[in-house]
Amino acid sequence: GENLSQRLNRGGLPSILDSAKSLEDLRAYVGAYLREEIRAEGLVRSIENFSRFLDVAGMTSGEQVNYTAVANDAGVPARTVREHYQVLVDTLVGHELPAYQKTLKRKPVAMAKFYLFDVGIANVLKHIESHCAGSASFGQALEHQVFLELRAFLDYRRLSLPLTYWRSQSQFEVDFVVGDAVAVEVKAKASVAERDLKGLRALREEVKLKHALVVCLERTRRKTEDGIILLPVQ
Repeated sequence: GENLSQRLNRGGLPSILDSAKSLEDLRAYVGAYLREEIRAEGLVRSIENFSRFLDVAGMTSGEQVNYTAVANDAGVPARTVREHYQVLVDTLVGHELPAYQKTLKRKPVAMAKFYLFDVGIANVLKHIESHCAGSASFGQALEHQVFLELRAFLDYRRLSLPLTYWRSQSQFEVDFVVGDAVAVEVKAKASVAERDLKGLRALREEVKLKHALVVCLERTRRKTEDGIILLPVQ
């Protein structure tokens, strides 16, 4: 509904949520706070290089981190890109999502993903003013928001379980795996089809999952015959 759409467009920063001019304030936050804070802390040698890096890292938030590609696009060495990502992690501006490695039959990829700490901040760096329902960017924003909710849940409950994602080299994928027990797929769809469950089923063949969940835009909670739970996003 409206609250979901607002959250995916504005993000979750308290000062932005209540702002009458949220987009302007988000842009100001990215411009003044993110870049200036990093400069003030003296965490990088060149603020210009970091600024170019931040634009590219923002564009690829939610994707697998390819240091070489980011380095080429930002015009800085790959080693510098690694250092800059570490600065974002150290300052809690971004979070790494490692790849789940415990499948034997289907060889997993090893590359981590990277998410910024707020959906609104990612929107600004991706030059997205608002997400249309049904668009690819809406789906990415929903996935990003679920990632942040899962992280917050694990932090608040003080659960030291790894949060990962799984992708096999044969392109099966599950958005999030919590420990070895819970797998979560995110689908920005009002009607989830059988083909949307392929990744969860493939992972479940190899890992004894306690719960397989799909967070989606369906109206009511339901369960498939083989026990996958479909949860309305709210």
